[in-house]
Amino acid sequence: MCKMDLAICILTKDEDDKLRRCLDSVKDVGAELIVVDSGQNESTKALCQELAAQYHAYNWEENFALARNFALEQTVSNNIYFLDSDEWWAADDVGFNISQLLKYFNRPDLAEAIGTATIINHRQKDGGSEEEVGQLKQRAFNKAYFHYNKDVRVDEVLSSTLGFDSLAFDLVNVTRVHHDGFLTAESRTKKSAQKLGLALKDLEAHPGDNKYLLTLADCYQEGGQTEAAKLIYNQVVSATTGRDGAELYQTVIENEKMLVNSPDYHFMAGEIYGMHHENDKAQAHFAKILALQDEGIDSSYVPAAHYFIGKLAEAKGDFEKAKKHYRLSGEYPDAIDALAAIL
Repeated sequence: MCKMDLAICILTKDEDDKLRRCLDSVKDVGAELIVVDSGQNESTKALCQELAAQYHAYNWEENFALARNFALEQTVSNNIYFLDSDEWWAADDVGFNISQLLKYFNRPDLAEAIGTATIINHRQKDGGSEEEVGQLKQRAFNKAYFHYNKDVRVDEVLSSTLGFDSLAFDLVNVTRVHHDGFLTAESRTKKSAQKLGLALKDLEAHPGDNKYLLTLADCYQEGGQTEAAKLIYNQVVSATTGRDGAELYQTVIENEKMLVNSPDYHFMAGEIYGMHHENDKAQAHFAKILALQDEGIDSSYVPAAHYFIGKLAEAKGDFEKAKKHYRLSGEYPDAIDALAAIL
């Protein structure tokens, strides 16, 4: 067993089978295992005793940040890593994840750096087949420098304990984590409803704030309420661009055939779809800019297109593709910064 100065914190409620899988997957790390149980089940407590994990009952306060901060208070180590009970490390990833965590926690700049995990979401498609969709989440940090922002009930948002208004950069590519909490349509609906309720409370406390509006829109989208999500995305795009978001979106659709060979159009379309969180459509338009260049049409948008394709790849946890396109962006300033942030 590897020994690490690390606490792995796991939030759970009524998921003993999944919690066993989660704990089994990280048993060779040699870390403190902290389980926070908002279900307060005797069976969960017995499972933790069996698997040498510390059990802590918790009174749920409709705020994931408060639950995570409670977990931090139970740890001896300052080095923290979070999992949910419906997540696990694949056997093939254990060695890689441990080496990445060691590399991360040995950095001299932990006060300015957050370790993010690639979450591989397992989902059933309409036909019954399964797909894997990647996303990034903040999961590794030193608690002397960070805690969870209690004003954000839904997302995993870390704030500096030193009072920084912003962080120099976020680290990526620290670990790979599998997640099946949204596997079925039924489970997605149930969990999305819970997140939606919390997002509405966040927005009530911060009316009109685009950050909280986007979280609410994402919750609607996850729950399959695409029209409700679209209305909010339109509102945020309007506030961001100073132009009517719905009209911009409609303009992109109406000109798709007419401007099929226009790099200017495809760049605008990529940006608008990106702001509406329709990443596959955004990716297709940025890729079209590169294809047009290959066909001999000159475009000043090529470096930016490579950058945005890189960002979309990074958001899905495809770091090799992200790095490739960041490098192809040349001296594009945002791409240089993004490349430097990837481990």
